[in-house]
Amino acid sequence: METTLSVSPSVSFPFEVKLSFQPFVAFLKAQQEKNFTNTALSGLYDHLLEQFETIPTADETPLEDLLGPDRLASLFQLASLAVMPLSATGQHIAYTFGLPIPMKILYQSARFTHLIEQFPDLLSELPKDICAEDKLRFLYQLVLEKCYKVPPGRNATPSFRFQKHKNGLTRYFRIDINNTFIEPHLNRSLPALQSSWIDFANGTGPLPEAEDQLPLGEFTSEGFAFFVVEDITEAETVQQLQAVFTHLHSDSEPVIYRRFETALRNLVGQTDLQISIVPFSQVNGFYVHQPEVSARSVFFRHSSTVIDGYDPATQSIIHNLILNPAPLLFPDLKGLPGNEQLLLTKKGIRSFAFYPVVNGSEMLGVLEMASPHSTAFGDDVLETIQRVIPLVQELLRYQLHQFKQNLERLIKTKFTPLQPAVEWKFNEVAWEYLRLDNRESFNSEATQVRFPQVYPLYGAIDIRNSSNERYKAVRQDFADQLDTIQTLLGQAELPDELALPNQLIATAYSWQNKLTTGLNPEDELGISDFLTLEVNPYFQHLRLNDPQLETPIQRYFKRVNATTGQFNQALQVYERSVEWLNTAVNTFIEKEEKQLQTIYPHYFERYRTDGMEYTIYVGQSIAPQKPFEPDFLRHLYAWQLKSMMELASLTHLLLPRLPLALQTTQLILAHSQPVDISFRQDEHRFDVEGSYSIRYEVLKKRIDKAYIAGTEERLTQPNTIALVYSNRREVTDYLPFITALQEQKKLTPEIEYLDLEPLQGVARLKAIRLHLNYPEPARQRYERER
Repeated sequence: METTLSVSPSVSFPFEVKLSFQPFVAFLKAQQEKNFTNTALSGLYDHLLEQFETIPTADETPLEDLLGPDRLASLFQLASLAVMPLSATGQHIAYTFGLPIPMKILYQSARFTHLIEQFPDLLSELPKDICAEDKLRFLYQLVLEKCYKVPPGRNATPSFRFQKHKNGLTRYFRIDINNTFIEPHLNRSLPALQSSWIDFANGTGPLPEAEDQLPLGEFTSEGFAFFVVEDITEAETVQQLQAVFTHLHSDSEPVIYRRFETALRNLVGQTDLQISIVPFSQVNGFYVHQPEVSARSVFFRHSSTVIDGYDPATQSIIHNLILNPAPLLFPDLKGLPGNEQLLLTKKGIRSFAFYPVVNGSEMLGVLEMASPHSTAFGDDVLETIQRVIPLVQELLRYQLHQFKQNLERLIKTKFTPLQPAVEWKFNEVAWEYLRLDNRESFNSEATQVRFPQVYPLYGAIDIRNSSNERYKAVRQDFADQLDTIQTLLGQAELPDELALPNQLIATAYSWQNKLTTGLNPEDELGISDFLTLEVNPYFQHLRLNDPQLETPIQRYFKRVNATTGQFNQALQVYERSVEWLNTAVNTFIEKEEKQLQTIYPHYFERYRTDGMEYTIYVGQSIAPQKPFEPDFLRHLYAWQLKSMMELASLTHLLLPRLPLALQTTQLILAHSQPVDISFRQDEHRFDVEGSYSIRYEVLKKRIDKAYIAGTEERLTQPNTIALVYSNRREVTDYLPFITALQEQKKLTPEIEYLDLEPLQGVARLKAIRLHLNYPEPARQRYERER
């Protein structure tokens, strides 16, 4: 079959590939010489050369017209033997042979024909979808590789993604273009190679100016291309599902659910599928009914069933689901109570699936799916859903966290005592509201809690490279488990059950190679599925059926986490180290803050991150009965430096005791100008007011990622205290205390005065970096104290 797809008339390219089999003949001869000792392969190449060497070279008339479609089809069928796996030719891979520019398909596999039958316009819009720059980049790659012997860059393989819509669903495809059998020629000496050509071809630089471009119009090209089209709907949809979680805090709930449900419908290929995710929230250990959640539920909004937190029968049903978390399928609604069958049938529902989502001994919720077709939920659908259950778990955890936050916010609003330093103000506002006999809105000006002209003090202690260390721990656990699997499967004489042991060894080896090049979230999900869905069930089967293997397999499962099905020794070491550091830091700060209140009443906020951040607001408006003297502020500056130094010493002293050596960085923001703060009733916290005050909040969020100007060095470093400021006046009050700590030998004499790279929305920041002088190395002290 032949199909011609023309480039958009608005875009002209001085480059055309003419059909020729000469580059393919050269390839066959090279392969024949390379495999001359292999009788079978040598015979294959002899046969192919007999067929292709006799093909004439086209001059004026295109070769495809000389040969005709039938002859071309038979030749390309033979060519597929040389370029495709024998087991896949014409069956499992959608491939074509043709010309890339202008795109012209000369032969296609049965699988590709099947795709065309489903999507008649599969490639008709592709030339217009590919931008002119990408087409030029393809030609640059071709000429540089063939004429200049410049290998393509790591990400330079010609590959283009596109999508098709049908029956309300979206399918995603990728087309790869193999140009092995295309040879460009220039009938004069090649121009000197330019680095800008290579940069553009690799996607790391712009298209050169017209006078510096490759003279593509002077090249002639012959040969043919090999195209492979792959359906990547599942991978693309999984990425979309993962993207939902990056917008959890910015998108509204309806938008989140709409994105999730649309992606899930595309994944299973059923446009009329009704989907809902129902979290099972708990209060005091009982699963409770949330009317707004049940209103979203496919089942609960069409049935008379209600979850009652104090109904033992309901609790028993949920606990049984925890013990047996298998999907519950109801084709033709058989198995459901008669009343529910009737109600669902009236809504056009003919089959229903109820997928419990459990984490250990906790029921997170259920994934519900309803369809107007009685046979909608086959094994293929369930296998697809199983692969995205970890993502469903994350969405349910988010919903449960939101429920818990809402509950805590309500408790704090009605019952939790406020910090003593500001409680008087809330009493005053509450009395004003009562005095006005509720005539004013509680959000009116008269009932706002404000503290004008207070001084902010901000500090942060962070665990250095915590994200990278966690990633390394996860990767180490994966590597250890894959290595153990290969060792176990390789040493034992296992029953050859459909070559399963060899398949598992090969897959484990493939994932090990992936570990060396880096993992993305999709890879982590793939390894997890391989371990929990393939390896562990097979080892359970062997343990029950082969007594000789029981002991080594038991040793394997002792290292497997019962919840995740994975090794987690390295991750436990990392998490234990983080917990030790955070416990030490938070215990120290809690004790220090109590003593700090004795200097002057203030409002203290603490945030838990990978380490700990705090903000102190202090000023006359917070304690109007106690005069605020400048010395109080200087006492707080001294405390900031001293506490940061002591925290750094504490974490440094812990270093040799930690299961994993994690270091901390220390950061202070100097801000000498007062700000105005007010209580936000919607978030139950204080926030700054006014443009200048808001700049302070922006600074707090940005400075931990600051770099030293003109370098790639982060400002915050272990064994130092970084003090960020905007102008010299802001840091002046700290200098006497720095000098005192240097005289006490707690800081080294060195002070680095640094300019910082501009941050988003913030420029011209400066910093000083102080170096800590520990009295003795932590390891020596540790050994001595033992």
